[in-house]
Amino acid sequence: MSKGTDLRPQGGEGLTDEQRAVAAEALARAAGRLASDDPGGLIYSLDLAALVGAMVYEVGLQSGVRGVGRGILRVALETVGDVPNGATRAEFAVPVAQAARAFGYDWSKTDNRHLAEAVAG
Repeated sequence: MSKGTDLRPQGGEGLTDEQRAVAAEALARAAGRLASDDPGGLIYSLDLAALVGAMVYEVGLQSGVRGVGRGILRVALETVGDVPNGATRAEFAVPVAQAARAFGYDWSKTDNRHLAEAVAG
């Protein structure tokens, strides 16, 4: 039985607007890193968790949102979903970018135009 305070996937239901903004920005940054840093390399679940966790921490510090990073990370990773076996970093950047959009990230105002096109498509 879920409680009203439970964090859930699907774009961050149960998160505050401020927490959703952290998740959106963190996922967008993670997608950018996946697409640009060793894009042909394979991505694994632990790698993704470490990357998104680092981005949540970084964005949280910059925005002043502290103490809830673990919850934001959990919901963000649930929204992204499982990493399929054999997925490259560039391939998996697209679902990560789509998860950022689900949290409200505005891809029209980004430097990652190549990702913005993939998210829209």
